[in-house]
Amino acid sequence: MIPLPSRSSSASRILAKATVVALSAAAVVLLHGSPAAAHVTVTPSAVAGGGYGTFSFKVPNERPTASTTRLEVVFPADHPLTGVSVRPMPGWTITVNRQQAATATPAVGEHAAAQPVTSIVWQDGAIGPGEFQLFDVSVGPMPKTSTTLLFKALQTYSDGEIVRWLDPPAADGAPRPEHPAPVVAVAGSAAPTAVNSDPAGRVLGWTGLGVALTALLLAVASLRRRKPFTARDGHGGTDVPARAVNGQRTAVPAAAGSRAGRS
Repeated sequence: MIPLPSRSSSASRILAKATVVALSAAAVVLLHGSPAAAHVTVTPSAVAGGGYGTFSFKVPNERPTASTTRLEVVFPADHPLTGVSVRPMPGWTITVNRQQAATATPAVGEHAAAQPVTSIVWQDGAIGPGEFQLFDVSVGPMPKTSTTLLFKALQTYSDGEIVRWLDPPAADGAPRPEHPAPVVAVAGSAAPTAVNSDPAGRVLGWTGLGVALTALLLAVASLRRRKPFTARDGHGGTDVPARAVNGQRTAVPAAAGSRAGRS
C-alpha cells in the first residue's frame, strides 16, 4: 500500500499559514494604525451637536527631569459653553473661570453658572517624567450647527517652562503643526459621539484588516477546491479512494475494498 499525505494535516498547514498572515496584518494595524502623538490631546474628537459630552484631556510629561505641575485649558470664545463640570482629582486644585457679566455687580450663584466658561486650571499636582494624566470635563450644550471647537492648552513644568499648545489644525496636505491645540468636531445632526480624527490611521487600519480577511478567505476557498486524495491501484487500473490508517492516507484497491465491505 502507498502512504499518502493526510488531508487533515495538509488543511492544518494551510490554516496555520493563513493565521500567520492574519496575525501579521493585525500587528501592523495595532503598531501603525494610529501614529503616536506626545502632545496634549482630547477625546472624543467628535460629538453630536446640541447635547453634552465628557471630554478627557490627555497630558503626557515630555521632560526627563521636570514634572508637569499645572494645566490650563482655554475654552473657545467663538462658541461659548456654559454647562461645565469637572471630575475631582486627588492632589490637584481645580479652578473653573467664567466670563463676568457686563454689570457693575459680579455675578454669583445661578447667574454666575449661566456665564460662559473661559478656562479651567488644574494645579498643585504633579505628572512625573514618563507619566501622563487624564483630566475629565463634562461640557455642553454643544452648538447645534457643524463647527470645530478649539481648546488651547498651556502646560507648565516644575522648572518654570510653559509649553503652549495653541496651533490650529493644519490644512490638507500641509505639515502638522509643532504644538497643535486639542480640537473637537461638532456635527450638526445626529452622529457618533466619538470617531478617530486621524485619516491616515483609519486608512491603515482598514487596509490591515482587509489583508487579514483576504488571507482567511483565500485559505477557506483553497480547502473547498481540494479534491479527495486518490491513488492508482498499482496494476494499471483506475483511481481508487484512499483510506486513513494510523493517521496516514493509504490507497486501497477496489477489490480489497469490496472484500472488506462483504466481510
